[in-house]
Amino acid sequence: MNFFLLFVVIMSIKVRLSYAYFLKCSHSRYFLNFFNHNERFLLEFEKNKDYITIKNLMNYGKALQTHSEVIMIFLDDLMNNKKSIIPLALITLNMYLNNVSGSLNMISLTEDGEKNDATKLLEGYKIIHVAVKNQLKNFIINNCENIPFIDYMVSCNPPIRRHEYTTTNLININNHFKDNILKKFYLSVERNSYENFHPKNFLFYEIMTQQIISNKNNIIKIDNSKHIQLNLLRFTPLDVQCSDGTRLTIQDIFEYMKYNFNSKDVLEYINMVILATFQPIAILIRNFLTLIIVASSKNSDSVPKSFKSTLIKTGRIILNYIREFITYGLFNEQRTKFLLKIINELVYSLNNYTRNTELSNVNIRFSNILIKLLTNFFIKNKFYFTSYIVLRNENINENNANEIQDQLKKIMQNVDTYMKDLKKWNSYIKLIIKICRIPNFKVSTYNHLIDFKVSNLICDTETHFEIYNASRNDCNNIDIGFFKKDYITEYNLEMLQDDPDKNDTLKNQTVIPLYMIDYLPYNM
Repeated sequence: MNFFLLFVVIMSIKVRLSYAYFLKCSHSRYFLNFFNHNERFLLEFEKNKDYITIKNLMNYGKALQTHSEVIMIFLDDLMNNKKSIIPLALITLNMYLNNVSGSLNMISLTEDGEKNDATKLLEGYKIIHVAVKNQLKNFIINNCENIPFIDYMVSCNPPIRRHEYTTTNLININNHFKDNILKKFYLSVERNSYENFHPKNFLFYEIMTQQIISNKNNIIKIDNSKHIQLNLLRFTPLDVQCSDGTRLTIQDIFEYMKYNFNSKDVLEYINMVILATFQPIAILIRNFLTLIIVASSKNSDSVPKSFKSTLIKTGRIILNYIREFITYGLFNEQRTKFLLKIINELVYSLNNYTRNTELSNVNIRFSNILIKLLTNFFIKNKFYFTSYIVLRNENINENNANEIQDQLKKIMQNVDTYMKDLKKWNSYIKLIIKICRIPNFKVSTYNHLIDFKVSNLICDTETHFEIYNASRNDCNNIDIGFFKKDYITEYNLEMLQDDPDKNDTLKNQTVIPLYMIDYLPYNM
């Protein structure tokens, strides 16, 4: 009897897995056929130069966008019928067909010719078209060899006579395809949850655009006159330094990601934002531990008693912040274990400081180990995070204690406000974690999000300087100003990168075009 039950369970799992692959493969096959169908019109454009006009090409984009709703419905269908990761090719399609500009018009970047002429617009369509098709083909070849297709679910090959190759006709045909899909997937339409898969959610668009007061020609202006929720998250610095000494931030990456259709980059970006949610607390822990080490030095007799009381109270508040952060459920199980370890180490350090006037070398070593744990965690995930920081005056005494206390109080207020804001946005962030299956995603060892060519381009934009200036605002900075910056020790991302030649090989294997290098939005 037990063997029979085991057999039933195994067969049930096998059937569910088979059905999951059937869905993924069917949806991918449909869109491959859809792009092959649209490609016939692109080829006709090349044969007949009279067709290559701005109006025709913009209509071509509208024809593709008839399926902007379809791709979200497919993703919603997959989410509600299986519990595994969505194919990256479908995420790429979604980012492209529903990109935040509301238009598919991208121009190819070449050294000659007018910026916005029709030929470059045609080339822009072609380079992204090829990239999308290749991703779909690769997924089908690698995953769908023995998966059957039902023809009516994937067919996109209507007979078209030569005189019918017009963009008006293409829009009509594609709308017919769309209507058929909406009928077949009426449950997803009725459920009305597919809008959760809009790229604006994947990009945390609502969070990242709160402070933007204008965005003309992709050059943003930031409002710094009032408190903006989650600025400490948005201005988290990355371990990517510009030639002028400034650093890229999460906000910089968001501005780049708005027109980046590489699904791996999308997941990398989402993962980056989620990890950054903890960094303000981590900086607070590092500041706190540095202060208790200095306040417990050989000259600790000169430290006012009120200062020690302030630090003990601060340590307890920080512990509560970490515990509260865990309840938000933003980190997966492995990362939550890391946070629990941080709590244990911090409790140990706080208890030692509470009991002793002067910490022993062992106590100090434990505090430094905790700082190093935090530093390694963020640096390995491509964030800028300083480890050891030194006071201008190596001692805390009656002369400087009040100033440091005031700065610490202000920082605590900023982080407290941040925690309240994070709680408000918690369900929004958790939605993206859920639909993208982020707990199963690992940061890749190579990703051109921080490729030097891309980062250099971002560094040179007016938008980057606007973001940098906003990030230096007092309400967005939670380092204690009394620390002597000249003595900051930092890790460099280059120490953790793979061999450059290996990276170049990986890059050469991809056919995914790069935003700002291969294409730009039309009329930018």
